Amino acid sequence: MNRTSVINGVLGVLLVALCAWLVLFAVRGDAAAPGSTKSEALASDYSDITRAARAETMAFLSVDHKKMDELTQRVLDGATGTFKKQYQSSVKSLKETAVAQESISKGSVGEIGLSEVDPDAATVFVAAGSKVQNKGTNGKVEDRSWRIKLSMVKKDDRWLVSQLEFVG
Repeated sequence: MNRTSVINGVLGVLLVALCAWLVLFAVRGDAAAPGSTKSEALASDYSDITRAARAETMAFLSVDHKKMDELTQRVLDGATGTFKKQYQSSVKSLKETAVAQESISKGSVGEIGLSEVDPDAATVFVAAGSKVQNKGTNGKVEDRSWRIKLSMVKKDDRWLVSQLEFVG
């Protein structure tokens, strides 16, 4: 075989593969283009919900009497609806208490479970913990465990917490 025959053979194989892909794309476009199947879209939604739930839980459990303005704003940025209103109304007393008690709390998220997921709403359960230190602990770090239920809604392509409850 000469060089021209080899090149023509390779080009022929590439042309057949391209035609097969074009036919597949025309018939089943959703299966031919990666990232566009229903299961991939659902996995992406679950990932977005989980990421937002983790971020809001971490923000909610974070307390540092020296940085309360920044920390409370993080919570408000991930909140909406009833939860945002309730949290906003308690920010002043939360800051005062944190400063008076010299409170520090560092949160951690262990597990996240999605209970109900719709295109614009989700119920999420979070197993979390925090290491708390304040005057009440005599400056010692204490571990705390939390089970939290988050009601989340999708607004402007962002998942936000509309309700936060501690559950047993």
